[in-house]
Amino acid sequence: MPINNDEELKAAVDKASELLQEIHNYCAGKNLTHAEVEAAKVRFPRGFIRQAALQRSRIAFIRDPDLKSNLAYTLILSDAVLWLSLRTDLWGIPQQMLTKLYAFLLGSLCESLTKNYLHGTCGKGYKGRTEYLKSKNIIDEELQSELDWLWEARNRMHFFMLPGREYQNDYDNDFHMRAVGAFRGLIAALNKHGPL
Repeated sequence: MPINNDEELKAAVDKASELLQEIHNYCAGKNLTHAEVEAAKVRFPRGFIRQAALQRSRIAFIRDPDLKSNLAYTLILSDAVLWLSLRTDLWGIPQQMLTKLYAFLLGSLCESLTKNYLHGTCGKGYKGRTEYLKSKNIIDEELQSELDWLWEARNRMHFFMLPGREYQNDYDNDFHMRAVGAFRGLIAALNKHGPL
């Protein structure tokens, strides 16, 4: 039955939340693992995750078809992570770690994009590549700064390098939007400039 207004949306969300909790309670009460209860899998909403072909089209400047597909698959993963963040009421550490994971994925994508884009032209590390892109006016200083920030955020995956516990962190909506802005800025700049 289609949802036609905000009141129906709220009622549907309340019912879906109640049913998801009941599914969990049943499985947990019987101490059943995921593999033991195939019937407990909820259908993921179709239409939110963008298809690989669309994701590949966003990075037309990448010539290697295997890399282009692998990057598209990571973008598909990022859509799944984004859905959890947008459509569930996760809060606190779980929500913050989703935000961190999203930034990690985007930083890793930027790493591969710059590496492939500058292959044979600039063999430096990530920040050397962003400096090169700025020196050739492919990106501006502001975007370079944002991409370098995203790289530092991505490197928080190295737990042994963290100065303390991540309980106190900056993984909020502003952090998320900043990561998205840096990634989209790089995509736009490289698409505008075209292959080297």
